[in-house]
Amino acid sequence: MTDAKDQAPAAEAPKAPTFAETIAAAARIEGAVDRQEMDGIATVVVPPASFAAAAKAMCDQGFTRFLDLSVVDHVESGREDRFEVFLLVYSMNKKAYARLKSFTTGSLPTTTTTYWGATNYEREAFDLYGVTFVGHPSLTRILMPEGWVGHPMRRDYDMPFEPVDFTVTRDLYNT
Repeated sequence: MTDAKDQAPAAEAPKAPTFAETIAAAARIEGAVDRQEMDGIATVVVPPASFAAAAKAMCDQGFTRFLDLSVVDHVESGREDRFEVFLLVYSMNKKAYARLKSFTTGSLPTTTTTYWGATNYEREAFDLYGVTFVGHPSLTRILMPEGWVGHPMRRDYDMPFEPVDFTVTRDLYNT
């Protein structure tokens, strides 16, 4: 029988970094123009030309798990750089999320050299929004058929529609 004082103390679980610690790590990204918190996630805004380099810097700081890449179209803003591109990553060691954000007119350097998991996400952004990723290994349509004209998730896209004639006039529930 061993004494309680003879046992080694249990190792403490690593604590998740505070927002300030995460944003401090993100602050070391060259070219960052803004640092903010969005939904409790440290977010770094970079110019489009620095997007891939900033993604590599995030990976070097321990944010090695790619989670998501998404696009928002701000056509109503009247800005030339109407596309807002988000890259969401996670650090397993720090137990923290970080987001990289950039506004673009429609072209960014690819992040697939750093996060291979972004490959199809970038293809989807290209297919649905028309945002091109320079250096992408296979930037082709992924959801829309080949030969489709336009990018259907753009807010100024004219959706083709076909009028539907409703011919059923009977009450289907009370027959």
